[in-house]
Amino acid sequence: MSISGVHLTRIGHGDFLLDPLKSLNIRDRDRLIEEITAYLIQVRAVRLFYDLSDLALIDPLYYSWLEFLARAARAVNVKMICIRMQPTAAFALSRFLQETPTFQTAPEIDGWQE
Repeated sequence: MSISGVHLTRIGHGDFLLDPLKSLNIRDRDRLIEEITAYLIQVRAVRLFYDLSDLALIDPLYYSWLEFLARAARAVNVKMICIRMQPTAAFALSRFLQETPTFQTAPEIDGWQE
């Protein structure tokens, strides 16, 4: 399933992979979150794995996007797990993080434990 700026792929029973595209415009987050959560409800998703492998840095704006998406997913009973975070992105995130993120993290889909 393609939504402007992201690609969603079913990877298992209730599991989906969100791959952000270069065209992702997080400034349009309300529309994106509405479309993504509507799709997650429609397909009865349980987990959403968000692939961060192409993101070298996470700034406060991108962190805000991740938080809003994770909260919206949680509101429709979907757990969001960010995977494949680069060390530079993790370091940048740690510099401004004030509280525990709403989303979970894992090195890979296989590395995620509930």
